[in-house]
Amino acid sequence: ENLPHVEDEVAYVWQANIIARGNLTLPSPVCPKCFLVPFVIDHNGLRFGKYPIAWPVVLSFAVRAGKRAWLPPLFAGINIWFAFRLFQKVVSGKTALLAAFLMASSPFFLMNASSLLAHNWALFLTLVFILGWFDSFLSESTPVPKWMTTVAAAISLGLLVLTRPMTAAGVALPFFIHGLFL
Repeated sequence: ENLPHVEDEVAYVWQANIIARGNLTLPSPVCPKCFLVPFVIDHNGLRFGKYPIAWPVVLSFAVRAGKRAWLPPLFAGINIWFAFRLFQKVVSGKTALLAAFLMASSPFFLMNASSLLAHNWALFLTLVFILGWFDSFLSESTPVPKWMTTVAAAISLGLLVLTRPMTAAGVALPFFIHGLFL
């Protein structure tokens, strides 16, 4: 349908459209209450979205390319692959394949992966962070230099903070403790 279905999606799409035009805010309309957009705030003569900026910026690239509807399934496919790679590092290959299949067929994953919400992007960033951490600190040999996996992990955690701050805190806490242990 290529339409946002919930109010949060409407706000993300609104923010992405504004960012795609090169702005972070717009002047408030003369009658802000006459032109309400869910979860878009009017303050001191400016109209802006209430959500953190990272996901709307990523979504704005897809808006500019005219492929907004392609972004969620693209991230869903990448997330399944990255989850499989993570499962391979933790369990056997067959178990990793089964876990990736169960993830790909999960109604919860499919529902979140087909929306314009930030969940898919946050999962992508989380998986990149965890894979980068594993390759940097727990893997003896990787085809990629350790400095690159460390930078990828750091950037993805930073972007996760700019996407979903509380999720980032929850993801980072066990790795912070592991870092202290190391």
